[in-house]
Amino acid sequence: MGYRSLLAGRRREVVTVFDSYAWTSPHKGGWVVHCYSQHFTNLYDKKIITEDDLRKRLALVKAHPEIMLMCNFVMDRSAITGICREEGINVVWCEDGFFPHYETMHVDPLGFCWESSLPRLVFIRCGDDQRRKAQQARTHWLGRPLTELPQEIRKPFVLWPLQLIGDKVNEFDLAVQDWRELLTHFRTCLPPEVQLVVKEHPRAEETELTGMDQFVATLPNSFLTPRDTDLHTLLHACNAVAGANSSVLYEARLMHHKPVYAYARSWFTHHEELFLPVQRKMVRPLPRLDWLERPENMRSAWLDEYTDWFLAQLLARQISREEAITDPKRLKQHVLKFSRKSFLEHGPAIFES
Repeated sequence: MGYRSLLAGRRREVVTVFDSYAWTSPHKGGWVVHCYSQHFTNLYDKKIITEDDLRKRLALVKAHPEIMLMCNFVMDRSAITGICREEGINVVWCEDGFFPHYETMHVDPLGFCWESSLPRLVFIRCGDDQRRKAQQARTHWLGRPLTELPQEIRKPFVLWPLQLIGDKVNEFDLAVQDWRELLTHFRTCLPPEVQLVVKEHPRAEETELTGMDQFVATLPNSFLTPRDTDLHTLLHACNAVAGANSSVLYEARLMHHKPVYAYARSWFTHHEELFLPVQRKMVRPLPRLDWLERPENMRSAWLDEYTDWFLAQLLARQISREEAITDPKRLKQHVLKFSRKSFLEHGPAIFES
């Protein structure tokens, strides 16, 4: 009997356990996993780590989970996804959401970050419902009060929000050991009259920031602002934002309509009209210096529509942690709606309703 016949025979004997899940992650956990663990059954009891680990679990447990929760950049992600496809196990990818970053969760049917569905979608038009949701979210987001900035900050300036150096996105993409190289490169590309304002990550360990103040002081027309400087006010006052792929870049471009210069890949990969890529291999003038000089020049009708569409795409994929914790039915509906099986059946329409 051939392999396909054996596989087909085994599938007939396997049942999918309702309200169950399995999960894998390079971390100890994840918020979607945590919320699922409060309401549903982990069919394999513990985390799936490798391809072999999943194969052993499938051999031991004669049942399938309803969903495989894939978190962040799992080393064996392609193999695990392939096995799930062969076995008929539904898959969804999970990560922190964006608005607000640490209070929401983001799910996607195809992958994490630049491997997700969003870089594969092409903007054609923004639907009326998408436009309404994006503009309502932006109006609410921008309604917060402004505060005073440190007197050392001078306009015009570009904000650089530091990220955690141990971020998996950095590990799999840029693989830099600290942010000094990128900061030096960007400062060299930035017009000398424009100040560079660097902001510490609110969750950075002191060891990660050792010597950063002395380093920034060596850069011309640059300032390291305290980590408690109000981010909303910084984004309101700046001319642009630069960085690797911090969530602040999304907030700047999609909420504040500020130009963004990005060194790394992310969910915005292939959307270069919105997020301007910077090549770090050589020093050259930054793209769209006219936007840097006058951010309002970026506000064309087409780009505003594109911006609303992209923001609506992100909002569609996210659910608040509070809702996920308190409403298991809503959590499950959201996860299954944006799962791989749902995407294969309905396509990009799942992001529009």
